[in-house]
Amino acid sequence: MIVILVEMFLAKREQFYNLLNEMNEELYEGPKYSKLSFCIRLFHLKCLGGWTGNSFTMLLEFLREMFPFCCNVCGKSRWMNGNTEDVNADESGAQLRKKPVKVLRYFPLIPRLQRLFMSSKTAESMRWHNDQRTDDGLLRHPADSLAWKSFDLKFSSFVSDPRNVRLGLAADGFNPFKIMSTSYSTWPVVLVPYNLPPWICMKQSSFILSMIIPGEKGPGNDIDIYLQPLIEELKQLWSGVETYDVLRKENFYLRAALLWTINDFPAYANLSGWSTKGRYACPCCAAQNCLKWLYNGKKLSYIGHRRWLDGNHKFRFQRTLFDGTEEYRGAPQQTVGSEILFMLKDINFSYGKMNQPPNTKSKRISRDESDDESDEEDDPNEADLWKKRSIFFELPYWEHNILCHNLDVMHIEKNVCENIIGTILNVDRKSKDNLQSRLDLVDMRIRRDLHPQVLPNGKYRLPPSIFSMSKEEKEVFCMVLKDIKVPDAFTSNISRCVSLKDR
Repeated sequence: MIVILVEMFLAKREQFYNLLNEMNEELYEGPKYSKLSFCIRLFHLKCLGGWTGNSFTMLLEFLREMFPFCCNVCGKSRWMNGNTEDVNADESGAQLRKKPVKVLRYFPLIPRLQRLFMSSKTAESMRWHNDQRTDDGLLRHPADSLAWKSFDLKFSSFVSDPRNVRLGLAADGFNPFKIMSTSYSTWPVVLVPYNLPPWICMKQSSFILSMIIPGEKGPGNDIDIYLQPLIEELKQLWSGVETYDVLRKENFYLRAALLWTINDFPAYANLSGWSTKGRYACPCCAAQNCLKWLYNGKKLSYIGHRRWLDGNHKFRFQRTLFDGTEEYRGAPQQTVGSEILFMLKDINFSYGKMNQPPNTKSKRISRDESDDESDEEDDPNEADLWKKRSIFFELPYWEHNILCHNLDVMHIEKNVCENIIGTILNVDRKSKDNLQSRLDLVDMRIRRDLHPQVLPNGKYRLPPSIFSMSKEEKEVFCMVLKDIKVPDAFTSNISRCVSLKDR
């Protein structure tokens, strides 16, 4: 009961502070009236003249028509069939609800962050990163990372109060009906408060569900439209909102900052604005990537990874184990947020499938295209490779974050593990070591010991590689996975995924 009363008090107090803020907000540029004074004056006239509710609504609609610059409306219909009516009638006279163009389930963030300081236990945990964390140079918590420390150096006023919240944002699509043939994609957007200790902040009970984007298709690049209410709240939280700290029994101005996002590779493109497909898929290399078209495998290959190794690393000079060359280049210089914002400041981007202009600068690679040195073209202008300017740049601190977007470890581990196991067990259609990949080695003139051998009957024989396993070795390997025991909640029951008969 006490918690309910406190929440009601906070809600009323928030409405009161909003009214105070609107006292100084101009209705539009030029007039002497503020938003609050204009509404009070209209209500005063309604009371003096005895206007009905319908007449007052008609007046507001007339004012909106006369002063359209005070109320910007896109003019598009909210409904799929283009009408503005809430309902329409079919031939039988039955009322049918129409389908909205876009739907968003949004859950306000500010009251939920304020609620964390209404309990003495959670209020104390929200200071853990400053009061109880061991700072010995080891990476145990996001507060030990370079991105966190760089943010602290840039915004010292934010760091002055350890109660200020650092957030991470995660978003991905999934099919809630568990039917892969059904075309449906629900996108939850989840926030993670990193002030909490690591054994609490990554628990499901600590996650903050910010919004749910339902629909038959994923939002794609238009996800920025759905993120608008969240960005507005984050901008308000950067300025500070009055909050009561039950642990210290005082009011303070709570601030919050979004440090980074966590996604898989396709969602990385939707949130960052950089396309993760095609010729320039790597967001770190950008226009400086090393690309090769594999004619037999019919796919793009991104090479040149040895550039990130130390200058004297032995792999840099082992030509036979890689692409037949020695690597002397350094890692490409990554573009920081302020440079991206400067590149895109004068470029207008439109949302929606029908409004996307064709990108004439980026070049698709056909299956028959040659990538000989004579056909190499100059690096394109990097500004032309961006699909949009991310809405996160509206946050005043976003361009200074040194790590804006992360790839989640789960997807990387899963994909790499599946490819490795499929290859060493030579699983049909899952192995990456096949005739096409061996023929690509022939075209690249490397790894001659693995080149396919032509048999008298015209078929090919693939020489065994160093990771090839005999039937007995495969059985032992599968038996280990079948009988393995791991700690509780460490992994799913992998024994159900193992077939000893099929190895």
